Amino acid sequence: MDNNEKKGSEKFSNFLHKASELSKKAADGVQKGAKATSESIKKSLYEQRMKKYNPLFPKQYKSKDFHLPNMIKIVDDAERRGIDVCEGAIGWLGKENNVEVFFLYDEWINQSGIQFIPAAICNEIYVVDRYDRKRFIRTDSIFEIAHAEKLAELEHIAHSLGAKSCAIEISESSLETTDAHNHYHTNAHTKSISATADYDATLSTMNANHRSGKTTAFFEGNNTPKQPQLKWFAQDDNIKRLVEMRLSNENSIKSRTLILEGATSATMAQTAACEFDGAIKNMGYKTAVQFEKKAKREYSSKLIFEIEF
Repeated sequence: MDNNEKKGSEKFSNFLHKASELSKKAADGVQKGAKATSESIKKSLYEQRMKKYNPLFPKQYKSKDFHLPNMIKIVDDAERRGIDVCEGAIGWLGKENNVEVFFLYDEWINQSGIQFIPAAICNEIYVVDRYDRKRFIRTDSIFEIAHAEKLAELEHIAHSLGAKSCAIEISESSLETTDAHNHYHTNAHTKSISATADYDATLSTMNANHRSGKTTAFFEGNNTPKQPQLKWFAQDDNIKRLVEMRLSNENSIKSRTLILEGATSATMAQTAACEFDGAIKNMGYKTAVQFEKKAKREYSSKLIFEIEF
């Protein structure tokens, strides 16, 4: 083989080698690209599942940046058992009627550090105590418990201020419109729904529902009053003035009658009550708690507080 043939053979061999290297690199590139695409798809699907299920993990729950929603539902952890993105979670976060809800697994109740009143029960819903964000009260008890606490707080005020006796009279009223034949119509101009304007008693009736009661407590009484611990009435001007007068050096007040408006010690705002009602219905509870109705009745109520020193 002469030199020209030898050089030609070497060039051809080099060409084949380079072509083989390029082909190998191209194949590696395709393989890496396919792998990257596959990983990207897996990551995207994982993120979609995370967004869908929105699990809450212990580390996130214990973070200073985490804020407990105002509503909690106790659920069985079996509801999401076997879902990869939910493994190790303590529950999940969801939204119902624009209300953020924490769905807490029942096995995490004790570790949550939350006080449930009454005791936590699976499938029950609890709403935050407006004065203590670590205290949640069951929806069917929140207004009743708040009412009992208010009465106890007024007796505590009387006892702390050295009273001989106190009497608390409860007055609640609500005005309701009922229609015997459900004859309602819509005014096209105002877009408001009203009962048929008819004096026929069979068409519509107005009912005023009143609920009242009175409790009395007696004490030994003393002239060394102490500052009471206030929760429901901490912002009530009448109570604050009573405490100031009794704690003053003169201490001359002998008796007082206060009319305490329900709005000043409301269990929850009426707007929040309406949203909670919607959230509970969205979760499939056919029996409505009627927060809005109870909140309106509470706002129209009065507590007549008579105290004697």
